[in-house]
Amino acid sequence: MRYKQFFVLLIFIVRPLVSWSQFVIDTTNSPNYLVETILLGQGVLVGNVQYRGAPHAIAKFEDFSDVTAIRQGIILTSGNSFYLKGPNRSTFKGWASGTMGDADLNSITAGKTFDAAVLEFDFVTTSENLSFRYVFGSEEYQEYVGSKYNDVFAFFINGPGLDNVNLARIPNTEIPITINNVNHKKNKKYFRDNDFKSNYDRFIWDERSEKVVENKYFGKNKNLPKYDIQYDGFTVLLTASCQVIPGQIYHIKLAVADVSDGILDSGVLLDGGSFHSFGEKVVKLEDPFKQNDLPQLIASVEKPGIFEHKENKMPSVSVEPQFEPEIVYFDFDSYYTQEHFLKQLNKVATWYSKEKLILELRGHTDSIGSQDYNLKLSKRRAESVKEALVMLGLAKEDIAVRFFGESQPLQSNRQVAGRAKNRRVELIFKSKPIDINKSSHTSEINKGTSGKVY
Repeated sequence: MRYKQFFVLLIFIVRPLVSWSQFVIDTTNSPNYLVETILLGQGVLVGNVQYRGAPHAIAKFEDFSDVTAIRQGIILTSGNSFYLKGPNRSTFKGWASGTMGDADLNSITAGKTFDAAVLEFDFVTTSENLSFRYVFGSEEYQEYVGSKYNDVFAFFINGPGLDNVNLARIPNTEIPITINNVNHKKNKKYFRDNDFKSNYDRFIWDERSEKVVENKYFGKNKNLPKYDIQYDGFTVLLTASCQVIPGQIYHIKLAVADVSDGILDSGVLLDGGSFHSFGEKVVKLEDPFKQNDLPQLIASVEKPGIFEHKENKMPSVSVEPQFEPEIVYFDFDSYYTQEHFLKQLNKVATWYSKEKLILELRGHTDSIGSQDYNLKLSKRRAESVKEALVMLGLAKEDIAVRFFGESQPLQSNRQVAGRAKNRRVELIFKSKPIDINKSSHTSEINKGTSGKVY
């Protein structure tokens, strides 16, 4: 019966609309690139990446409107990735790819699945906790809540101690997240309503009565959706997590599909850089996937904000003495100086005061994102460390800030371990004063190797 709605959908598709969506969709990247470059955070190494589904059902996306609380990530959808874009001016947006469903998804829903998009890979971690963030959205909201069109997704994990466990659950429960389990009536604290009410169609198709009925919103004032996204509803940003054994190989399957038909779209958005491990245990890993450009992962991957001494001294451009730098590491796309390493900063501040040295902070990023964005991010990171040091008693006029964006990587940005090394602020100690006031009048951002000082 919903095929009647599909023909209504075609009318909406051909009707010209001015798009003000802040989503950018890119379907040109390989599954390997999406997993290794977009999804991964620190402390994880992956291999054997596979994807099954329509080519337009997986994509990189960027959310510049902050609708989903995910700036950059991966979308897996039962329809078309480009249908993520708002504004929502149709209750029937969907793309039927005609691809297969998924047996594992069939097992957690009452109906048969269609148009599955499945991304899976093997991985090992350096620590005992695995975590990543996501948002689920659908065009099945709100009309088909409680119906057989219970679109579904899941994150199945297998490995030592875990046998096909679904991590896509309502927090603190074993209940899987589906249309019927999280919506405007049930578990609504995890739900964002973005339903569109058509006011110009006098008659609409009603699924439950299976007949054409009069539209109660016809002729009324427009009820514009709140969020700039096509889905009629979506979840808040949620976290999937579990405990694993560091150094052991696990397999994860990320899957989404339509249920009972293949018409209206549902999708899961995976937060870029959030697939990471953390914990008290940190092990050294040999690369089990034999990637040519990373023969070995030094698995004492730095926890964000932990200092380490760099093995080699920074090259000196003058005859003045140079001291080994300290390094602060940051989470993906983060510039916050977290409270848990103020203790280390305090030690640095105490030593610095006794030695009466000059301090220079140099901000850096990995290569994910545009050059302009990364330049600004590296500046924010250096300023964040400066603010923390000033709070601990250092004079702000004695601290120089320079920022380089992605132009000076310590390691290759092709792998997660290298990117983790590159998201940093270096604390350079010098015995010779620098003219901070003179440097601060630089009017343009220097995108070369000299950075900007102020």
